[in-house]
Amino acid sequence: MIKKFAIQVAVLLIVAFTALYLSFNQNLIKPLVPGNQVPTQTKVKINETLVNIEVADTAPERSKGLSGRTSLANDSGMLFVFPESKKYQFWMKGMKFPLDLIFIQNGKVVDLIKAASPPPEGQDDTSLTIYEPTIPIDMLLEVNSGFSGANNIKVGDQVYLIK
Repeated sequence: MIKKFAIQVAVLLIVAFTALYLSFNQNLIKPLVPGNQVPTQTKVKINETLVNIEVADTAPERSKGLSGRTSLANDSGMLFVFPESKKYQFWMKGMKFPLDLIFIQNGKVVDLIKAASPPPEGQDDTSLTIYEPTIPIDMLLEVNSGFSGANNIKVGDQVYLIK
């Protein structure tokens, strides 16, 4: 009888400590999934690579994106957060430097477009290249061209939010 009680107490303590451990670690690092609040200035981690990000989570911010800028720091990017999963389309209108587009769904890299080039000055909007992921996404990470290759980022990699 006492042995059964001791086992029950031990199991209860293990469950309690595990829950406590997970609750503390969830605040430090967690997968990027829909519904997670993303601060406007933070970092994401893919493999061992940290990226300082700006967040574009409103229609006007997503529309402007990185257009008009002349450069982006090597370890930086812009994370586009969408209200629902779908196959969003993107163009490089107003861009002045090439980008890698890292498409994310439920906290995982699901597609990549490397070296999306800015259009020539004055190119007509109707002739701009349209970039689209192969499957629906809920986020897009834009980084400098060559970043994904240099950091071995590939489809299937987990993407984490670092607070």
